[in-house]
Parts: sequence; structure tokens; C-alpha cells
Amino acid sequence: MGGKKKVCVLTVMLLVFSMLCPIVLTGATEPNKSPPTLDTWLPPKDFVDPVTLKVQAFKAQGLKESQITAELEKLGMGWYPETGATWMGRTLTSEELAEMPARAPAKAPSNEGATLRQVSRTSCMRTTSASWKGVASEIASGSMSVSSQGTQYHYVSMQLGSLDSGTNWVETVITHNYGETYKWYTYDNDEGGFSFYADKITSTTSSDIYIILLDGTQDGNGWNYDVWINFYWVRSGHLSNQYVQAGFQKEVFSSSGQFTDDASHAKYYRNWLHNGQDWNYWRSTTNSWWSTAYPVRETHYMTTTSYRWETWVQN
Repeated sequence: MGGKKKVCVLTVMLLVFSMLCPIVLTGATEPNKSPPTLDTWLPPKDFVDPVTLKVQAFKAQGLKESQITAELEKLGMGWYPETGATWMGRTLTSEELAEMPARAPAKAPSNEGATLRQVSRTSCMRTTSASWKGVASEIASGSMSVSSQGTQYHYVSMQLGSLDSGTNWVETVITHNYGETYKWYTYDNDEGGFSFYADKITSTTSSDIYIILLDGTQDGNGWNYDVWINFYWVRSGHLSNQYVQAGFQKEVFSSSGQFTDDASHAKYYRNWLHNGQDWNYWRSTTNSWWSTAYPVRETHYMTTTSYRWETWVQN
């Protein structure tokens, strides 16, 4: 009898443990396994993001769009009903949006002056041709220094879309604003705008992996893309073209016109471009351009794998 009792107790404990410890993964990794690298990584086959699954479930319950949006916000999810774009994280309030500076992709060198009237200072690395379906990078943000009388808003980003025209793009954004911690945002200029994903809990000197990838499918709203941070899904939406430009950008904003020196560089260590078939390192064979506006600096050079790009503020 004692043996049977022990078996029953163990069975109950296992059932309770399984009920209390559900694991929901939106990325391509599994617990206790080493994360993949871009050399071998692909999105999960037939992947449907968790926000879309929630939207489908709420629709099946008969909820209206406004009700679905409200329920998703409680779960830390976002939805743009007009196109079906979805994201993890909190949509910014109108007050938060009003405090953010006006910004856009840096323009080509010939008309960069027009951009600088909106973006205080910027540095940029970009493909010159719209030939790519994806971009990825291992980025260490660096100090992204800020101060009350100097740099007040500080962004480090990776972008994919129609960047020269600034008409349609998506990006991952690391922010360090005065009085705030480091944060992760995503942004789509015509499908939901900015969304706060999470506080950046990794070190400023350690690299995180950022991925934006068109999946090769389209619907009435454009070509479908997904955004991943450290191999976890963060956002889905549409770009107007199947082949687009890829780029990196650092932006600093100051109301005083003074900028704060960085203690360390933002470093884009290993960088990839997706040609529709495979990931390839972003190398010197890719037509690219670089641009900076003093006191933002940049340096780029070929390593054994790809271009390495570093950018920082130095007066």
C-alpha cells in the first residue's frame, strides 16, 4: 500500500507542476538549448504569431474590433485592424508620442540637409540598391550617453524598407533617453507606429541579435515581414515592395544643440543580408554608403566574415 500511495502522490505532483508551469515560446529556440546562429536559422515552418492566434480566438467569440484591441492590450499585445499587423508590447499613448522627436531614415548625401532639420544628428550605413528581403545584425548598443543639457534622446536602430524615400519602412530600435533605462521598441511607419516591446535587460556591451525578414508572401496590404529579437518573434506587418533596402542608423537629439560624448561605441559586429534564398554576410561586394553628421562618428571595415560598423558621439 505504501508503494501505491507514493506513486499516487508523485502523479498528483507531476500533474500540478504541468498545470502551473506552462511554457509559451514565440521564438525558434527551445528551453535549455543553445540559441541558433544566423548561418542556420530559419523561422519556424508555417509560423503563426501569437497575437494573430489571439485575434482569431477573440473573433470566434464574436468580439468587435475595439473589444479585441482592448483585450490584447491587457495581454501586452498590439493589433492594427486595418491591415492585420501585429506586435508584442504596449502601444504608446498620445502623450508619449507627443514627447518623441520627429524622425525618419537619413537621406542620401545629396539631400541630407533636409533630414537634419528633423533629426538632430545621425550616422547611417545602408545598401544603395533595393535588392534585399531581410537584414540581421549582432548589435551591442554601447553607452548611448545622455544628459540634461546634452543628448536627451538616443536611438540605435536597424531598418528595412524604402529607406531613401522614407515612404515605407520597419525597424528595431534601442532607446536610451534622459531619465530612462535602455528600452527595446519596434516601429512601422504606416502600421501602428511605435510600440514599446520591453526594457533592455542585456548589458550594453553584450550583443543581441536583431532580424527583419520578408517571408515571400503577400496579401492585399503588401509583402509580409516578421521582426525577431534574440530569435523571439516581436512584430509582423507589410512592406510595399518585395525587394527593399537595408540599413543601420544612430540618432541623437538635443533641444540645446549640445550633444553628450559616448563612453563606448555602438557596435554592429556581424551583419547579414537575405537575398530571398539564403542569409549572406554583408560584405564589400555589396554596394553600400555611409554618412555621418558631426559630432556623430562612424567607422567601418571588413572582418573575416562581414562588415563591422561602429558609431559614436565625440565632440
